[in-house]
Order: sequence, then C-alpha cells, then structure tokens
Amino acid sequence: MSGEEESVKVAVRVRLFNKRETEANANLIIRMAKQSVGSNTYIKNPDSGEEKKFNFDYSFQTHSATQEGIGEYATQDTVFEELGRPLLTGALQGRNVCLFAYGQTGAGKSFSMLGAPGMPGIIPRMCTTIFEMINANEDKALEYAVDITVVEIYCEQLNDLLADRKTWPPGGLKPKLTNIGYVVDGVVTKPCFSYDDIQGAFDFSDRNRSVGSHALNPMSSRAHTIYTINYQRKKRHPTGKIVETITCRLNLVDLAGSERTGVAGTSGQMLKEGNAINLSLTALGQCIKTLSENKKPNFRDSRLTLLLQASMTNGRVVMIAAVSPANICYDESMSTLRFAERIKQVKIRVSKNVSVDPVAEMKKAMEAMRSDMQDEIDKLRARAAGHADPEAMEELQAQLKAQEEEREAMRAEYARKMAELEESAEERAKRAADIAQNQSAALGGACMIKKENMKEPHLLNLHEDPRLAETLVYPLKDGTTVVGRTNKDNPPDLEFNGMGMIKNHVTIERIDGKIWATPGMRSRTLVNGKAIDSKTELTHNCRVWLGNNYAFRFSYPGHEDEGEKFDEAPDYFFAEQEIAENASFEMTGTAADMIPSALNHKLSEALKKVEQANIIAMDLGQECEFEAKIFKNRITNENDVVVRVLTQKGELHWPWEKFNERLVDFSKEWQQWQYAEDKGEKYKRPADIEDPFEDADFQLIGEADVWLQSLANMIEHEADASILAITGQSEGRLKVDVLPCDCNGREGPWDDDEENDPFVDDPNELLGEEIQFCIKVHNIIFDTNITDSGQVCKFTNVWVRYKVDISNNEEEWSNSEEVAESTFNPKFNYRKVHKVKVDQHILHLLLKGRIIFQVWGKLSQDATAPASPRKGKLDPLDAQIAEKKRILEELDKEIAKKKALLA
Repeated sequence: MSGEEESVKVAVRVRLFNKRETEANANLIIRMAKQSVGSNTYIKNPDSGEEKKFNFDYSFQTHSATQEGIGEYATQDTVFEELGRPLLTGALQGRNVCLFAYGQTGAGKSFSMLGAPGMPGIIPRMCTTIFEMINANEDKALEYAVDITVVEIYCEQLNDLLADRKTWPPGGLKPKLTNIGYVVDGVVTKPCFSYDDIQGAFDFSDRNRSVGSHALNPMSSRAHTIYTINYQRKKRHPTGKIVETITCRLNLVDLAGSERTGVAGTSGQMLKEGNAINLSLTALGQCIKTLSENKKPNFRDSRLTLLLQASMTNGRVVMIAAVSPANICYDESMSTLRFAERIKQVKIRVSKNVSVDPVAEMKKAMEAMRSDMQDEIDKLRARAAGHADPEAMEELQAQLKAQEEEREAMRAEYARKMAELEESAEERAKRAADIAQNQSAALGGACMIKKENMKEPHLLNLHEDPRLAETLVYPLKDGTTVVGRTNKDNPPDLEFNGMGMIKNHVTIERIDGKIWATPGMRSRTLVNGKAIDSKTELTHNCRVWLGNNYAFRFSYPGHEDEGEKFDEAPDYFFAEQEIAENASFEMTGTAADMIPSALNHKLSEALKKVEQANIIAMDLGQECEFEAKIFKNRITNENDVVVRVLTQKGELHWPWEKFNERLVDFSKEWQQWQYAEDKGEKYKRPADIEDPFEDADFQLIGEADVWLQSLANMIEHEADASILAITGQSEGRLKVDVLPCDCNGREGPWDDDEENDPFVDDPNELLGEEIQFCIKVHNIIFDTNITDSGQVCKFTNVWVRYKVDISNNEEEWSNSEEVAESTFNPKFNYRKVHKVKVDQHILHLLLKGRIIFQVWGKLSQDATAPASPRKGKLDPLDAQIAEKKRILEELDKEIAKKKALLA
C-alpha cells in the first residue's frame, strides 16, 4: 500500500466538575503541562497520593481558566486550531480521516465533538470551514460536492438517523463491502450545498435520536454515532474533461460511554457478567491492541470496527480521550488514559485519494475486488466438491452463498457509485429536496420551530443528554389534540409508537385558556411524577410522562405565572427523580430526602426499566413479572437495587447488571414484534433465537455467615448457619465445620499435653505464624412451606462457594461439587485445608470477621411459582411436626441407600 506511515494522534481533555462531583465535594486529581514535543498529563491516585505521568500529542485543560499549576486553559477555539484545523487540511488534500472521542459517560466527549449552544465543537467547525473554503473559491474549473450520512450503533444494530424511523428494517441496516471498505447498505446520503444543510442534518439526527431513544430505551450514552462527511473536488479542463479528482471521507465518531464492569464476586452478593452493550468498545480496544502489535486484527467482531476498518488501515486517525477531573472517577479516568496510551502506539499508512479519471479507477478497483471474490468462490466450490460430510457441505454452501451475495451487492454498489459520479447539480438538489420532504413528516407531529419562537402551548421533549433535551417541539392545537400510537382509523395528532404507548393514549384539550389532559383506558400517563386516571389540568412547567420513556415539559407562553416556579426549567433528571421519590416512599416508608441521592437515581432508572420490561412481557405474551426492590448489601451494609422476577417456575432475583443485559434482548425482540404488528402479521420467534425470558443460569440462592472468632484461638467451630436470600428471606440452613489443624495439616482432637495442639490463649501469638485450618461443608436443609401444594424442592444443581478473605480479589473461590438432584437436603461432603500467613489484617479477620458462604443453584423444572397465601394460619405445633416428618423422610431415604450399599 502506498503512502506514508503515521502514528495515531492522541489528545486528552479534562473538563470542569459536573453537578454530581460538586455535590460530592470532589477533589481535582488531573493536571497538564505542555512539552517541547507533545504534552504530559498527570493523574493522582486519591488513596496513595502517587502521581502517574502520561505523554500524549496534545493535552487540553478545560477545568479552570484561573487555577494555577494545572496547565494552560484550552477553549473550543484552542482545540480546533491545534487539533481540528490541521486534520481538516490533510483531509482536503485527499486523506481519509477518522476522529473519535473516547471516555466514560459524562466525561465531555460530545462537548468536544459537537459542542454546546454558543460553543460549537470540532465537527461543526470542520464543516463550517469546508464551506468557507468552497465559497471563497474563484476558480471556475473547480467543482465541489459534499454529502453527509449519520449512523447510530446501538447494541450492534445499525440505525440511519437521517431516515424516517418507520422505514427502519427490523434488526437494523446491514454493512456491505465496497471498493472503499464497508459502508451501511441503504443509508440516506444527504447532499449538502451550504453549512446550513449540514446543520440541518445534525438537527434532524438529534431529533430523530431523541424520538428513537424514547421509543426504545432512554440511555443515549449507550449508542455510538458516526457522522461521515464525504468530500469531492473535481478539476475540469477547458474542454470539460475531468483532469483531477480529490476525494476524502471524514468519519467523526462520538462513542458511547466506556463504563468499567464490576469484578465478579467482589460484592459478595452477585456474579457480574460482562456487559453486552460494551461489545463494540471491547472489539475496538482489541483491534487497536492487535494493530499496535503489527498484527492483523479481526474487524468483523463488531459493527463499529467493521465500519471503521478502512479508516483504521488507511487514513489519519485522531482520538480525543475525555476524562473527569474528580477523585471519585479515578478508576474510569485511569482506564481511559491507559486505553489512550495503547492507541498512540498504532501506526497507520496514510495515502492521498487523488485520481485523474475516477470512473476508470473505480472500474479497476471493482474489477480487482470482483476477481479476488471470484477466486474465493472458486476455492469454496472446489472444497465443497471434495467433501462428502453433510455438515461440512452445508457450512461450505452457506459460505458460498454469502460470497455470491456479496458479489451481487458489489455490482449494485458499483452501479450506484457510477450514477452518483454522473449525477448533475440539479439531480443532487432534487435528491436533497426529496430527503428534506421525507424528514419533515418523520417526527410524529413535532414542528421545526425553535422553542423560543413558539407562542402557543406545547410539549418539549426531556432527555438525559442535555444536547438532545427540548429539541422537539409538539404544538397543542385549539380544541382537542389526540396523542397515541399509529391508528389508521383515527390518526393521532401527535404520534408516538414507543414502549407502553397505546392508541388514543391521552387526549389534551384546550378550553377557555386552560389545558386539560385525559388519559385513555389503561394508559400509563404521569403528571409531576404521579399517575393520573382522570381529567387533570396542565400548567406551565408540568412534567408529563407518556408510556414508559416519553418525558416532556409542558410550556405555556404567556401563562408562566400559573405554573410552578423554578430557577431553571425542570430537566429529565428532575422528572425522573420525582417518580422515584414517590415510589421510594411507597416501597420503604422513608422520605425521599432520607435516601442517598445515588440510590434514588438508580431507583428512578430501575422503575422505568422494570416498567419497560413488564410492558414487553405483556406485549409478547410472556407469563412473568418484574419488580424493582431495595435490598441491603450485607458486605457494604449499603442499600442497593435488585430486580425480582416472578415466573411460572418460581421467583428469581436478578442483579442490576444482569437485568440490564436481559432488557437489551427483550427490547430487540419487542422491535421485531412491533414490526410484525405494524404489518398486520403474527409475530413468531425465529427458531435460532433463544428465549430471552428463559433463565437457565445459576442463581444466587442466598448467603450464610460463619464467624471466625473460635479460629482466633485455634478452636474448632461447628456452624449451623442461616441461609439468607438477598431480600433477607430465610432459605434454609448450612452445616459447616471450621477446624484448626496442626503443623502437619492434621485435625484434632489432641491430648491436653500434646505438643502439636495448635490452641493459643492469646490470638496475638499467631502474628507472623502460618496457620492451617480445614473447612468442611456438609449439607443444606432447605426451608419448606407446607402451605404450598406438593413437596418438591424448588432448587436443583446446588453448590456452595466461599472465600476465606472476601476482600482479597486475588484469592480464588473455593467451590463444592454440584448436587444435581432436586432435594431438600443436598449433601456435599466437601473438605479443604487452607494455609494462611497471619498478619494484622488476617488477625483482625479472625477476631472480628466471617466467611460468607454463597449457595448457588438452578430453579427446578418441577418447581412452581409461590402460591398466594391461604386464608387462616396453620397451628405452629402442626407446622413443626410436619417439618420434622419431612426431615425424617429424608433421613430414611439416606439409611435405605446405605443399607443397599452394604448388602
């Protein structure tokens, strides 16, 4: 490949404290310093005080313009002039460019890329500069063409943000191979003749993204957005023949938040699995690591890396690493800086896209690709001919079919590209007008008027991303405005087809200067955080929730005095918080201001997502129910949120992370269901898709505490510990022995005067010594409820695990064998000897600590959901007798087994 080899350029940018960090009285841990070559970024460990230095190409300090000793202050102008303008200059000479921002949610990625009102970021500044250059050109021989595409990647689904959402195919768009790499098939490419056209594309994609996030999931920070600017400059000879063509692609990528995933088992309450939502970021990191080692990466691991493949192998790549300045975000900032340090080691060959005859060169490139593909097809056919194995034949035939489909797609792409090259200015203008017309009808009744120019009562969308908030203006007409799902018989004035919306969801009336909202039958409509079931007046600044995700602020120009007064207009988080405050009081009986703000925020998010899961389950005919619960984490002694799942088989408790992963799968299936519903078809899950509502995973049944105080004197301890579920409910009892061992690893008993007896009067005698002890896990006796029908144990495949020191992340879990059968009395007969060097930490653990034994299992296939409590109570004595009978029956079975073996 021709061209010069360049390293990826890396810039780090630190922002000011956000509201959460200010309220937490966070400390600054980042400082920066420019060097003669590049710049240094320093980060201080808030626990040890140790400062680590990183060297990057650029460091932009946007934390404080007045504070000394933290580096020179950088404005949006600074960032563009030092980073953006040189990048654009290279692009206009024909070099492909990929600029992406990386960092945790809220670190300031979008501010650098897109900016804020009055402070445009790199992307709008680049686009403005392109058209300034075009408008300043006086050479009649030069012709310019600029167009834009905007694609969102959410959970590996490709969405076209410049297209009407109603036209999106189920499962999203597909990537296809072309002579310039992989692109999105069928994406809208909007011709742009001025910067206003580019800004119009930004505005529509933001509005479309807002509508889309409401319809499916409000977590905008979980989507990657790729803005692709295609630039072309043709130079013609006086005869009209094209003598030079310069082309470039600018991939400007606003990545999703790079959240760190918790370590499995560190909470002692739950296993935390890897988050599927971060697949693209994981794949990107792996590709970058592989490229830095001069190896060939697998770009097919994710949609993001597939679309960025051409840019990452031939083009100029720049990364902005956005970091928080706060000590409470140290781990996330450190992770971002380490990622940035890896990517700066990557070298990429950069060549110019300058051609004399683009048509001839395209034909040549396409012919070469077609020839390579044909060779691959011929090889596959030859392999298929030599195989008699049916499975191998089937696989080869599938590969052959895929290759031939790609070849046909290339032919279609070639025809499309040729048509674009020959497209006149008039044809481009008509195509742009058609796109604009389609977009004007795509926002479900929202108008394009800016909110400050709106004089009539209206609803303004609320969004967690401030840049997307209040970008959609929904006017309320004189008389009656009907809001709801698509309805062919009675089309709504404002159409919302997202989660939890129904036909005629709510009717809003404007009568004698007052605005009234009347919810439809069984609709979920909230005003100021409370559900309404009858006609309710809306006043200025009222917060309105429709369905599961649609949040609005009602604005009534000229009637501001009639509504609530706020220093700043209530935002998405305010509207979300007041729902949680009402719910938390109902769940705990505790006033909202007595619950930590972090828990309240998590609870408010959980309530909306649980409602979303319940709506999906109802729409898909699934017999299960979800409920957010507050529980106390027994390790941290802090409250947290868990999701209770009621199924036909029984009751589960999903950790928050697991519920979020499942919700992604629920939502994908709901999209498929909605697509079938809109077409009037009956939805049926494809055979190769697993049921996301089925949970065959191991469940944390509960935990049992065994205190170690006896071991501090090296005395044996026989424990009969209660097994408590994370909700605090008893599940049974665990029989465990903790037995001291002598220096030879032998258990007692020892004679009183025996030398090997490890007993000590004073635990301090153990300091500096290595001690041995044996842990035996005997069996479990699960609780039964004789008011339930039948005597089937609800758990199967039960096993136990523990760590001696739960705070030691390096200690591996000790696991018993599984007991596969469904029994109320699973027996493990597990034994393990541990050796520990006693230091102050271990001594404190022995004196004051405990071992937490986690009990895991699966729901039995024969189990049934808990029955409703029956009227009346069983006599306590009868209940005890029944329990004793059950235990005796279990023992009789064991005796019978032993006798059979002896016989």
